[in-house]
Amino acid sequence: MKKTVITIAAGLVLAGIGSTQVSAAEYTVQSGDSLWKISNENNISVAKLKQDNHLVSNIILPNQKLEVGGTTAQASSNESTYKIVSGDTLSKIAKNHNVTVAQLKSWNSLSSDLIIAGETLNINSNGSNNTATTPTPKKEVKSETTTQEQTPQKETTSTPAPSKQTQQSSSESSSKSVSKEITVTATAYSKAEPGMGTVTASGINLNDNPRVIAVDPSVIPLGSRVYVQGYGEAIAADTGGAIKGNKIDVHLDTVQDCYNWGVKTVKVQILD
Repeated sequence: MKKTVITIAAGLVLAGIGSTQVSAAEYTVQSGDSLWKISNENNISVAKLKQDNHLVSNIILPNQKLEVGGTTAQASSNESTYKIVSGDTLSKIAKNHNVTVAQLKSWNSLSSDLIIAGETLNINSNGSNNTATTPTPKKEVKSETTTQEQTPQKETTSTPAPSKQTQQSSSESSSKSVSKEITVTATAYSKAEPGMGTVTASGINLNDNPRVIAVDPSVIPLGSRVYVQGYGEAIAADTGGAIKGNKIDVHLDTVQDCYNWGVKTVKVQILD
């Protein structure tokens, strides 16, 4: 897949900000507008913009009215379930429903950040979180009233609980078999970049599965399932002209996300 330089794309985003007036939930298309430009000015993805307005292509016309998601997040916060759509990520869903990524993963028994379009997630608000935390102090009180000598033991056994949560967030691939671990330089790209296609070098459509990284096949074979530090579980399904040796390119939803990612040194685990 041909890759546009992120720094240039980021500059276009900054140049376009403030050029048009945006209402709370509706936007009138101006001459020269594009879905990519409108999505960046309103801080949403092109996929979300097309979904909200039932668009089947990227063609828009002057004076056309578009919904820009002004009320979507408030409405979804009252739902108990959410159906994943193309372009979604756990962080985006959590933000729209006023919950955390950790809560979403706990409620849905997820061991990684990988989600698939078409599946349904439980959105339990704050209720489940309260019921999960209240039993712990009650058990400690009972142990203290029965035998005073056992109290220090109960206190020491309660301390590993937060460390287990930390372990899950820092190394979600620990339950999987790791065949190889390497350190790489990681950049980012997005299908939202101007002129970028949506089908990877191995044939995966980024609209259906956005959790993809571009690799040098001589270092990480195409088709490998990997765990990338700071990104999560993904598939090595793309290549790039500048991706040689210990370098990878992670796919993100928007150009702004790519700009925020920048260049990082991360560890990559190749999973069996």
